[in-house]
Amino acid sequence: MMGPINTSMAGPSGSSADTSQERPRRFRKSRPKVKTGCNNCKQRRIKCGEQRPACDQCVRSKKICTGYPPPPRAKAFEEVPIAPKPRGGNLAPISPANEAIRPVRQQPLSRPVVARQEIQQRPLPRGLTPPQTPVDNMLMIYRPSMLPFDPVEGQYFQLFRERTASELSGFFDSSFWTRSVLQECHTEEPIRHSVVALGALYKTLEKMSESPPSSPAAIDQADNVARHWAVAFKHYSLALNSMVTSTSRDQVSQRMSLMATVLLACFDSFIGDHEQAIVQIQAGLRLLETLREERRKAFLPKPEEPVEQDLVQMFTRLAIQAKSYDMAFHFPQPYVIRLTPQSSDHPASPSSSDGGSPVSTNQSPIPDMFQSLIEARFAWDNLCETMMRFTENMFSFTTAMSPMGVLPNSLKQYGTSFGEKLAAWSRAFEPILSSRMMPAKSSQEKTAIAVLKMNQIMGEILFYMTFSDTELQFDVYLPHFKDIVNLAMEVVGDEERRAAAKRCPNPDFCYHQPTHPDAFGGQYTARHIKPSFSADLGIVPPLFVAATKCRDPMTRRQAIQLLRTSSRREGMWDSELTARIGSWVMSIEEEEDVTDDFGRPTSSSTDLSRLSAGSPGSRSVGSPNFGNDVPLGPGGNARWGSRRESVALSPHNRRTIPEERRVMVRSVKFNLREHTATIECGTRGLIPGMLDPRTRATRIVW
Repeated sequence: MMGPINTSMAGPSGSSADTSQERPRRFRKSRPKVKTGCNNCKQRRIKCGEQRPACDQCVRSKKICTGYPPPPRAKAFEEVPIAPKPRGGNLAPISPANEAIRPVRQQPLSRPVVARQEIQQRPLPRGLTPPQTPVDNMLMIYRPSMLPFDPVEGQYFQLFRERTASELSGFFDSSFWTRSVLQECHTEEPIRHSVVALGALYKTLEKMSESPPSSPAAIDQADNVARHWAVAFKHYSLALNSMVTSTSRDQVSQRMSLMATVLLACFDSFIGDHEQAIVQIQAGLRLLETLREERRKAFLPKPEEPVEQDLVQMFTRLAIQAKSYDMAFHFPQPYVIRLTPQSSDHPASPSSSDGGSPVSTNQSPIPDMFQSLIEARFAWDNLCETMMRFTENMFSFTTAMSPMGVLPNSLKQYGTSFGEKLAAWSRAFEPILSSRMMPAKSSQEKTAIAVLKMNQIMGEILFYMTFSDTELQFDVYLPHFKDIVNLAMEVVGDEERRAAAKRCPNPDFCYHQPTHPDAFGGQYTARHIKPSFSADLGIVPPLFVAATKCRDPMTRRQAIQLLRTSSRREGMWDSELTARIGSWVMSIEEEEDVTDDFGRPTSSSTDLSRLSAGSPGSRSVGSPNFGNDVPLGPGGNARWGSRRESVALSPHNRRTIPEERRVMVRSVKFNLREHTATIECGTRGLIPGMLDPRTRATRIVW
C-alpha cells in the first residue's frame, strides 16, 4: 500500500515544487522591501511582527531577539524640509511667544536652499497652517549660492567670523554676533560692509599691538596698519551709503536698519568717536519705538516687540552703556540718551512706574535662584534699565536750582521697591557666584560671573548715592569697592595668565616689563595683555567708580592700576582715559599728603571676606613668605592666600580725606582719537550758580 501512495504523491509533489520555486520569485518582485524588522528576521529573510521587546517570530523559534537597527539617517545631500516655502514674498509667521518677526527676503528660485538644522517633518495637508515655532528656536532660511565677497573682503569676513564676533561679545556669549549678523551677511549689503569694516578694524588693532613689531624694511604692502585702516573706513562709508540709498520701508528693511545701526555704533565706539556712536544709538532707539507704536496701533495680542529678542537685548545694553556714560561724564545736548518720553505736563507726584516705553519690554519677576548665567544677565539688564528710567523720571520733577546728579532725599520713598529688587537679585545670584571657582567652570564663565557681580555692586552704589548730597556717604560702601577690585583682579589676572602663556611661553626670554607703578606690593603684575575692544560693558565702569569715589588709598590705587594694565575699550568706556581721570581726582583730594604716588604698600587692603565661600581668599590663611607649593590665584600670578591681611596700613595711608577736599567729576570733554581730554570737577551737592571754591579743571594728553 505504501508503493501506490508514494507513487501517487511523487508526481504532484514534483510539479508543485517547480511551481513553488517560480511563484515566490514573482511575488517578491512586486513587494517592497521592509527594513524595519529585527536583525534575526532580516537575516532569516522572513516577515517580522516587530513586537517589542521580542518579535513573535523569534519567540516561536525560541531564539533571542537581538533588537532592531537604528533608523536610517538622512543623507547629506538631501534637503530636509523645515518650513513651507514662502509664497509671493510673504514674511515668516509671527510667533505667539512675543510676536517677534523673523522676516525672510524672497530669493531667486535657482539658488539652493541651505537647511540650518536637520528636522524631519511630515508634509502638511493642503489648507492647513503649519505650527508656529517658538522664537528661541525659530529658523531663518537663506538661499545663497556663495558669499558675495571678493578675495580681499573674504579675508576680513573670515577674521570677523573666527575672532571678531567673539571679541565683540565681551565676557558673555551673544548669538547676535555669532549667528544673526553672520546670517544677514548673505542678503543685506549694509550688514556685509559693516562686518568687513569691523574685521578690518580688528586687524588694524592686531597689527598695531603685535609683539615684536615688524621692522620698517619688512612691511608687507598688503598686510600693514595703513592698508587695514583704509579698508575699514572704505566699507564703513559703503555701509552708510547702502542704508541711505535704501528706499524700501518694509519690515525686512527696518530690521536690517536696526541691526546695521548696532554695528555702526560699535565701529564708532571702536575708533573713539563717542558722539557719533550716541547718534547711532539714538536713531536705533527711535526706530525701535516707532515699530512698536505701529504694532500697538495694529491691535496685535502682544504688539510690543517687532524684532527678535536678541536684537532688542542689544539695544537695551547699548542704551544702558550710553546712559552710564552720560551719568559719569555729563554730556551736553544733543548727546544725551533719553529713556523716558519728553513731556511738559507732569502729575502732582511722581511714580516709580513711569509711562515711557522701556527699551526692553520683557520684565519678568526675579526668581528665588537663577538657573543660568544668561538668565541672571537678562534680569540685571532689565533691572538696571528700569532703575535708570526711574531716576531719569525723578530728575524731571526737580528744578533748575537742584544740584547736579543729586535727587532730593524726599523722593527716595518712591524708589524703595528697587532696594528690594536689588537684594532679591543678589540672593538669586549668590549660588552662581559661589560656583565660579569650581573646576568644571570654563575661564570665560568665571570671568563673566565676576564681571556681572561687579556691575551689580556698582549699580547698587550709584542708585543709593543718587539721593545723597555728600561725598562722605561713599565711605559706607568701602567693602563694596574692595569687592569690585578683588573681582577685577580675578578677571585681569586670568587674562594676563593666558596672554603670558601665548606671547611668552618661555618666561626666561620674556622682555615685557611693567610700565606702571605697582600698587599690589609686588604680588600682581600685568604686562602681557594686548589692547582689546568689546561692544559690551565689563570691568571699566565699576573700576572707574572705585577710582573716583573710594577714598581708601590702597583700594583706589589698585583700581587705577587695574584700569591702566587692562588695556580695554568696552563700548565707549576706555580704560586709559578712566585711569587718568581717577589719578587726577586722587591727586586733587590727596594733594596735601606727602605720600608718593603708587608708593610700595606695607600690605594689601584686599578683603575677600564679604564675597561668597567660593572666593579664593576664603580658602587659606595668609603667610608672609610663600614658596612654590602655594597655589596661584585665578589669574595665575597673584598668591591669593599669601597676603598680609593682619598688617595694618601706615597711619599716613589711613588718613581720612575730609569733606572739604572731596570733589566729583562735573564734565569731561575728550577725543579718544587724538588722546586728549579736558576734565572739570567741583563740589557735590552745590546749587547751580553758586561760587564753588573747589572747582578745578585740567587738560590731559596721553
